[in-house]
Amino acid sequence: MKAKTIIRITLITIFFLSSLTPGNIIKCQDKQNPLPQFLFPSFSKGIIIMKDGRKLSATLNYNIIDEEMIFQQGQQYMALDKPEEIDTVCLQNRKFVYIDKAFYEVVAEGKTDIYMQHKGKYVQEASNTAYGMKSPTNQNINLTTIKSVNQVRVLEIPENVTVSSTTVYWIMRDGELSKFNNQNQLLKLFSGSEEKIKEFIKTNNIDIKTREGLMNLGNFLNSTL
Repeated sequence: MKAKTIIRITLITIFFLSSLTPGNIIKCQDKQNPLPQFLFPSFSKGIIIMKDGRKLSATLNYNIIDEEMIFQQGQQYMALDKPEEIDTVCLQNRKFVYIDKAFYEVVAEGKTDIYMQHKGKYVQEASNTAYGMKSPTNQNINLTTIKSVNQVRVLEIPENVTVSSTTVYWIMRDGELSKFNNQNQLLKLFSGSEEKIKEFIKTNNIDIKTREGLMNLGNFLNSTL
């Protein structure tokens, strides 16, 4: 194989190809959080379960900016190819499924499934002005993610750029996927059971915007409703 030959790496070959040319390591300036555009502070071993039943092991992390599951191969970082063929990704004792061009974290399963969609965006920091003051800015910026045909990802974050993260909450019930951002929106998804759910949340001091809170709520919904 010539070094200049461009190939497309599929998910099947990704985990067995050992002669890849080293690429560019993700570069970040924040030493306390070296991977601010990722869900986890470091890459770690995970399991990919395919829809055909195969199980593959890889060193993974989740990019919240592009909403892609990224794996590490030597000093290269690549996006998983054909994610629609993936059933489940198990990473850091969490479960992720591919829905609508992103991986959602599963926090409850049953008649009612609850998901967390982890998202992020690049934001330019305030710039210095005269007299040592800072000029505030809420400007969102786009940094190009280099995407080649072999799924390699190269990300460079300038020193004046930070990552702003957010979480979107979803419920799957009776085959219908619905989004909610607060308790009132959640209650509207369970017509006729609003008071029962509201009482459970109040009595148990449930924070529906945390993993633990959603897990407890999911257990209640699936065992009661």
